[in-house]
Amino acid sequence: MALIPTVGRKTWSMRVLIAGLYLVLTLGAVTMVYPFLIMLATSIKSGVDVNDYTVVPAYFHNDGALFAKYAEIKYAGNIDLINDLYGANFAKLESITPPQTKPLTSAQTAIVCDWNDFCAKLPLKYKQANYGPSGTAPSQLLDAYRAFLTKRFNGNIESLNKLYLEENTSFDQVFAPFERPTNREWQPDNSPKMREWLKFEASLPNDYLTIIGCDPLFALYLKNDKYDGSIDKLNTAYGSNYRAFTDIHFAPTLPANPKQRADWEEFARKVLPFRYMSISAEATPVFKKYLSNRYSKNISEFNRIYSTSYTSFDQIDLPARIPSEGTPLIDWMDFISKAVPITAMRAENAENLFRQEIILKYGSLAAINNAYGTNIASINDLTPPYAIADYAHTLQNRTAIRNSFITRNYSAVISYILLHGRAVFNTIVFCLAVILTHLIVNPLCAYALSRYNLSYSYKVLLFLLATMAFPAEVAMIPNFLLLKQLNMLNTYWALILPGMASGFAIFLLKGFFDSLPKELYEAAIIDGASEPVMFWKITAPLSKPIFAVIALQAFTAAYGSFMFAFLVCQDPKMWTMMVWLYELQITAPKYVTMAALTVAAIPTLLIFIFAQKIIMRGIILPSFK
Repeated sequence: MALIPTVGRKTWSMRVLIAGLYLVLTLGAVTMVYPFLIMLATSIKSGVDVNDYTVVPAYFHNDGALFAKYAEIKYAGNIDLINDLYGANFAKLESITPPQTKPLTSAQTAIVCDWNDFCAKLPLKYKQANYGPSGTAPSQLLDAYRAFLTKRFNGNIESLNKLYLEENTSFDQVFAPFERPTNREWQPDNSPKMREWLKFEASLPNDYLTIIGCDPLFALYLKNDKYDGSIDKLNTAYGSNYRAFTDIHFAPTLPANPKQRADWEEFARKVLPFRYMSISAEATPVFKKYLSNRYSKNISEFNRIYSTSYTSFDQIDLPARIPSEGTPLIDWMDFISKAVPITAMRAENAENLFRQEIILKYGSLAAINNAYGTNIASINDLTPPYAIADYAHTLQNRTAIRNSFITRNYSAVISYILLHGRAVFNTIVFCLAVILTHLIVNPLCAYALSRYNLSYSYKVLLFLLATMAFPAEVAMIPNFLLLKQLNMLNTYWALILPGMASGFAIFLLKGFFDSLPKELYEAAIIDGASEPVMFWKITAPLSKPIFAVIALQAFTAAYGSFMFAFLVCQDPKMWTMMVWLYELQITAPKYVTMAALTVAAIPTLLIFIFAQKIIMRGIILPSFK
């Protein structure tokens, strides 16, 4: 019987009732759909906007928001590095803003083009790879590196382990070698992994490489070690009017100002990385004398330590390559900090090389100021356009960058699932087996209870309903102990056997079978049909809708199970997809977890979409029988 009668449906009171029902249903739909949309939106965000609970992420329509995300990913969420390169003072990633909101001027375009051209031909030792890992967030660099290694070793992880002396079980466990280019004494070692890492870096596009700056190191040194964070103290000492420490650049040679000379020398002797300094031949006699005094003029002792065969200290020259370890490195560090003539030292960092190229290209400061729209009084005041160049790249490639943010979290989740154990295969086997057993055991049990008038049938039903009164967690430990005694742990049987029968499914099926016309069975008996034939020819065809409901329930229960699957199958090779996703969300950031939940919901959603007619028939028809 209809809830709302046909007669009187057009009265105002009935219209108000119908409108109220539609309003309630609409509000219910919104309360279900809105959280789902928030989950979808969060799954395509990153650390910058993960706490911005909007249905449409801001970077879809806002270039400033897209720039902040690009800077975050490019510099692996290192806010200190971003501040150093951009000359900014952002408190957190969410505070990152573009250097401007208006389009680039022709002068800005000119300096960006010159900077990009300079960076493209700069040697690799002045560069460092971008898009590195930040915690457990997805990393474009690691993905590219692992693809490079997979191709290099033809997918054989054992070959990689043998060459690199590592114990990885798959390529997704391989990480890049640790680089510290701003450390004073660091040099790339000669290990096979480092050599091949440098080859990989050399193959990367320009956008994947950022310049290693020494100007930020110098500004940080002045701020923290010399002037207690006070730019006014520095300006008083220098007789200058700098607005911030990031406006100060490390000159290639000794400045003229006495106080600046003292700071320059102290930084060069104590902090400047050896890779970015050159020592002229003026220091050679001093170096010979220094070594002679250090080893008490004992050339044999020197040869023993350095593995050389000099006959006197006069034969020693400045090293062609800076020592990377041991006593030679200690000697060199001591020589630079105490003995080398400061006039023989020159800074050859990327920023100074850029300034040198620009002055050669334009010929004069006036021409540079005219081309770049600047007002610098010295070439050493020219600041590399890190922020403007990144902003220009964002504007020129906004579609590609936006698409990468939309797909990166999902790509990470799918790669994680496919590359870990046999997650997909185990899940498919588990779900198919559970559906099959549910469609065999439960219908047969319900059919027997429906067809035969057993005196204790209601007691059986009561027992089946009683099983629904206890949560599944209550039976987990007994099931585990029983499976352990049967030696079935870490097998498919451990996943399938405990859930073969369902009290709710049997109860639902019995009610449906009871509603089927008895005349069909009486006619079949007259024709000589047996019970198996009647079940297969009569009951099963008429029960397809309810079978679909049972199959869907079995699938959702098996597919969403992770606690019991993890309990009885502790071997990672037997883990299902849900167990792997549970492991992922323990360490993954929120936006990756949301992407994982979305991916996990897709199979259930697809099954319901394609089978909704049969499922709805199974739910609705019994109420009309």
